[in-house]
Amino acid sequence: MDALHSGRSPHNGPRRLALQRSITLTAPELRPPDAPPITTPDIQSSTAIGPDGTIYATTFAGYTYALRDSASAKDKLDLFWRFRPAEGGAPLHGTPALSRDGTTAYVAYGIGAAPNQKAVLYAVRAPSSGQDAQIVWQADLGPGGTQNSATLTPDGTLYYVTPAGLLSAVDSANGQVKWTAQTGTSGAAQFGQTVKVAPAVAPDGTVYTTAITGSLYAISPPTSGNQGSIKWSFDFSEHLGPTPLVSTPVTAGSNRGQDAIGSAASATIGPDGTVYVGANNSNFYAIVPSGQQKWLYEAERELAGIWTTAALSADSSTLYFGANKGGIYALNTRDGSLKWQFPIFASVYGSPALDARGTLYTGSTVGHVFSIDTANGSQLGDYNAVQAVWTAPSIRPDGTLVVADRMSKLMVLGEPA
Repeated sequence: MDALHSGRSPHNGPRRLALQRSITLTAPELRPPDAPPITTPDIQSSTAIGPDGTIYATTFAGYTYALRDSASAKDKLDLFWRFRPAEGGAPLHGTPALSRDGTTAYVAYGIGAAPNQKAVLYAVRAPSSGQDAQIVWQADLGPGGTQNSATLTPDGTLYYVTPAGLLSAVDSANGQVKWTAQTGTSGAAQFGQTVKVAPAVAPDGTVYTTAITGSLYAISPPTSGNQGSIKWSFDFSEHLGPTPLVSTPVTAGSNRGQDAIGSAASATIGPDGTVYVGANNSNFYAIVPSGQQKWLYEAERELAGIWTTAALSADSSTLYFGANKGGIYALNTRDGSLKWQFPIFASVYGSPALDARGTLYTGSTVGHVFSIDTANGSQLGDYNAVQAVWTAPSIRPDGTLVVADRMSKLMVLGEPA
């Protein structure tokens, strides 16, 4: 994941889709012998891919895995190493961030139980022996659990926002917190300020992150000291189109976003600094760097409308995003007009991925993974994973595609034989 959240890979992926390898991450042999059975098989985070093709995946059960192609079975993946803090905890929706050389993974865990739970960011790497990862450093990021993913910028700074809305800038070399800034509404939010978000960072250092309690925030790093500041906030409820919203009160963490307030999507930053982001009200926005709306597109109305991060074409002319209704949308970045729509009769919770030649990939809650020709929105491939796929597809250097389903099966897809 690049800091601008372009959604683009430098690699070409498969156009047609067939299963090549798989592994079930609840398998007992992947855990230490004395580890308890896994009762929550869910995978809702996406995978990260190392330069050598190593796959890094996290699970709701609390494990981070590094996986490689099996040398003994052409249809399997093998465990390279695993990580789970001694105190337990889980990364939940968090996707690992990787160092440039792919040797270190950064993943946040919620340690402890409420009301004393805290967020801890770990840097881990392969052990010198055995299968349990080595902790390089750990950073305390404040009270509350974890739901989100870290973003690594070219200068080696990691950015992470907690469910309570506390943004931290962390030195990836040593885990020292450089500065923090508070986002979100004042006071504690019953079900948190953020969920499933990774900060986007512009070349000028401005950090963009959303909150399910109302707004997109632009945060400036400090010129001195260790406190960043809110440059501006964009309240989605003050920028609505003419079409009535679909909403219902939020009564539990499981239906966050269904009140059509705020956003659980991460922002995408264009080369001119325009910020693109979807919201729970089913609107997709373009916002200029000074915080004003450039344009708005109304997607088909549904509860918790848009939870995906848009992919941006290589020429920056087109945005691609998935929604809870209507499938995949392709919009002109110039004015927000619709280029094409790829209907999926299910929700899309995982962000789309774009390969180097313009093939777009997406999962769906109906269990199908699609490859789409972005030239015209036509279907190239369709793999039936059976179970719901909430992960964003990841493209490996060898041209294969990685997705995972909500029953803990991780799959490598490629061209049919």
